[in-house]
Amino acid sequence: MDAFTSRVYFLRHGEIATPGILSGQIDVDLSELGLKQMRQASAELINLNAIYSSPLKRCSVHADYLAKQHSLHVQYYNALKEFNFGDWDGQDYQQLWQQTSKPHIGDFWQHPWQVNVPNGEFMADFYARVQAWWHTFLQSLCESKHEQSLVISHAGVIKQILAIVCQMPKQSATHLNVFHIPYAGLITVDVYIDEQGQAWPKIVF
Repeated sequence: MDAFTSRVYFLRHGEIATPGILSGQIDVDLSELGLKQMRQASAELINLNAIYSSPLKRCSVHADYLAKQHSLHVQYYNALKEFNFGDWDGQDYQQLWQQTSKPHIGDFWQHPWQVNVPNGEFMADFYARVQAWWHTFLQSLCESKHEQSLVISHAGVIKQILAIVCQMPKQSATHLNVFHIPYAGLITVDVYIDEQGQAWPKIVF
């Protein structure tokens, strides 16, 4: 096969309508500002060949909007959903920090691989589903040869993909602190596919 480069944009959802809560897989709406943020962030994205999205409304609403503009069908994946925070999901973030019950949210952020969220997702499972989606996506690029794709997802998912691209240790929590992705933050990754079909992604600044 001939070598080629595919550009992939990662777009985090905009501001949610209920700011201040821990929003994992709770299906909250975007605020009016959030909608505006996403439209501004994607205004210069042209000639998209494919759109992938989390099915949660704070991602899917804009994905559907862009799909109509580009005459595309959105490909939704549950693997692109945010981390499932279980009993903490949807709770006021500051109140969670004030709780004294164990496990504490501070314990989780410091040691996410060792501390399990009550009735939530294990970090190992989250890593596995994001990694599996990323590998499947890279394989699909070899077949589709899309020049430009857009992935609309959440901060946790995008940070995890960046950690994989940067080859950070699997059980490291470094990416949670060193990567800051604001509402409607747009990240660009170029994926070079060589003659053997091997994918070589790199972050573009």
